[in-house]
Amino acid sequence: MIKTNTIIDELKELNGPFLKNNKNGIKINDQDYLLKKGSMPILLSAPHAVKQYREDKIKKSDYLTGALAIYLAKKCNASYLVRIFNNLEDPNYPLGKTLPFIESHYLKVLKQFLQEQKTFLVVDLHGCSDTKKYDCSLWRDENHPCDRKIIQIFEKNFTSQNLSFDLGSEYLGGQVTRQSAQLTYAFQLEVKRKIRTLTLENQNLYAFLESMEQSLYETYEYALKLEKGQEI
Repeated sequence: MIKTNTIIDELKELNGPFLKNNKNGIKINDQDYLLKKGSMPILLSAPHAVKQYREDKIKKSDYLTGALAIYLAKKCNASYLVRIFNNLEDPNYPLGKTLPFIESHYLKVLKQFLQEQKTFLVVDLHGCSDTKKYDCSLWRDENHPCDRKIIQIFEKNFTSQNLSFDLGSEYLGGQVTRQSAQLTYAFQLEVKRKIRTLTLENQNLYAFLESMEQSLYETYEYALKLEKGQEI
């Protein structure tokens, strides 16, 4: 892990575009999303990195989730897809059911990427309030289950960093995970606001980054073993 002040500075720089235009963001290269392929077969998603439009009103963004997705992807050489501009849709809506047809541009880009690129896991980052019971909550689609070993890897690393962890009991699950899970392993990760605070003193942030980096590397190692047919 690099020096803490460098982490904060890098996250602040990465977070800048998501804060523009009153957190509605800005288009980059005439696109409302940023997509970059990495060598690790894992994709980090952040559809609520800027504000979104849901049920006839604008909904707040999930602060810092876009910057966290990009930061972690760069550190681990993973892929990322983040929404950079509020185009008056919510890719993750509706919750609690899986749409048979999708209209969201973000979801179409995501599914095309998964169909064309070798991807072992999609981690869809979201923010939740500090009123939630757990620091981090991992929701997965029971109709298209995530490999239990992957879940155990993340659970082990979060709890070892003293972050409380839950398997999505407070959440219904959105379209990003539901659509991704039809093509590969996927889960939605809810992260408390106290973790997503950019201060040098925020040990929860460093614990989260440490546990995520370790989990991503271990998941990649697991994927390689499965590919080679090695005993797990």
